[in-house]
Amino acid sequence: MKTHKKTITFLFFFSILCCHANNPATVTNIRGNIDKKNHKVSIVYDLSDKEENQIEVWLKITDENGRTYTINKDNAVGDIGFPVATGKKRRIVWTYDNTFDPAKSSIKVVADDRYKIEIEQLLKEVDTIRMIKDLQFINGERNSSNDIAEKHLRSVGEYLKKTFEDNGLKAYYDTFRISNSELNEISKAKTGSNEIVPAGDKKHDVKNVAGSITGQGEVAQTFMISAHYDSYPGSLGMDDNGSGVIGLLEAMRVLSQYNFAHNIKFIAFDKEEDGLIGSLSYVFAGGIKPAEKIGGVINFDMIGICSDQPGSQVVPEGFDQLYPEVCKEIENNGYRGDFVINTSNENSKKLSESFSASGNRYVKELKIVSLLVDGNGENTPSLAESDHASFWYNKNPALHIGEGGATRNPNLHTGKDSSGYLKFNYKFISDIVKTTIALFVELAEAEHYTVAPVRLNR
Repeated sequence: MKTHKKTITFLFFFSILCCHANNPATVTNIRGNIDKKNHKVSIVYDLSDKEENQIEVWLKITDENGRTYTINKDNAVGDIGFPVATGKKRRIVWTYDNTFDPAKSSIKVVADDRYKIEIEQLLKEVDTIRMIKDLQFINGERNSSNDIAEKHLRSVGEYLKKTFEDNGLKAYYDTFRISNSELNEISKAKTGSNEIVPAGDKKHDVKNVAGSITGQGEVAQTFMISAHYDSYPGSLGMDDNGSGVIGLLEAMRVLSQYNFAHNIKFIAFDKEEDGLIGSLSYVFAGGIKPAEKIGGVINFDMIGICSDQPGSQVVPEGFDQLYPEVCKEIENNGYRGDFVINTSNENSKKLSESFSASGNRYVKELKIVSLLVDGNGENTPSLAESDHASFWYNKNPALHIGEGGATRNPNLHTGKDSSGYLKFNYKFISDIVKTTIALFVELAEAEHYTVAPVRLNR
């Protein structure tokens, strides 16, 4: 009898969830034909929507030169524009200019139910259980210091790539074979900077893991969430940086359900512990494409530890001179490590303000302390020791989001960076992930539409 009641209760709540969820419109059975004589493209498609909303439909055309156009009812006829009723064999006829060749172009049907995404509801999708499961696989020494650690590093890379793919992303390895001297030469040619890594000809085999959501806007920037997936030699890397990787994966799972005007990339960097080699290779050796505009990078590195115990936060020597107001606030709070640190340089200041604003609006319980460094952190090297700094060198806006490393985790870079010695605060991790998701929904301009490619019969 009790089991029966539990089943009824579960189904009741499940039905409520289903009723409140809003599904995007669906475009299926698309067929396209080119009439070269009359310069027309005819498209037939089926349109459905579970909520039976009125749908806005348009075409997105990308020509052979990469230029993108929007075709609506001003230059096409049929079931296009707003509103378009759901049903089978909807039809669009587009008359194109005789200088245009649709056979060499990409044509997509876009269907928008005009549903407004509610960020507060979206943030409820963040799932602590999934993050715990991820960490169970990721945790363990992962680097190139020995065969066992190398094997686990590569198995984690495969796990990341598969998880990206399972969530519908275009997933790939960004690989480089590069030396310190080559990195320094490329950096100097691009930015005029002197050595960004110690001189030397030792070759590094880099295997960054990336997953991407392609933006649907005509002028798309790229926004990134990153975390390094290697660990320090001799360390199991639970906090450094298993915590950042599970945050990256969970943000990806939630954001991957939506379309965006701008591109979003999720990147797990290799060889951060070797001197930011993975991210420097990405930034300076071809990961960023020539025409790609980086709108902002959020770099998670050590986001697992939060404590309301007095004395759980150490303030580094000299920081009271550089950041007197922040240090006074920490002192007045009994040196409790109950906040996340949002570190930026001047070029990233606007992004930093946006991150804090997202937290203050959507995740009010998350305490955010912001630190602004001069230049690229030359005078505060401890604030430029993670992959965000690689983007600073290239004048890309980037933030380091973390707990403060050794100022809160005394087991950093030791064999005690593991579950036997650390207690993760998963609510803290979840709040950081939620703040980042809210930020990306707004910056990358999330949309509740469906994009379906048209295969043309020529």
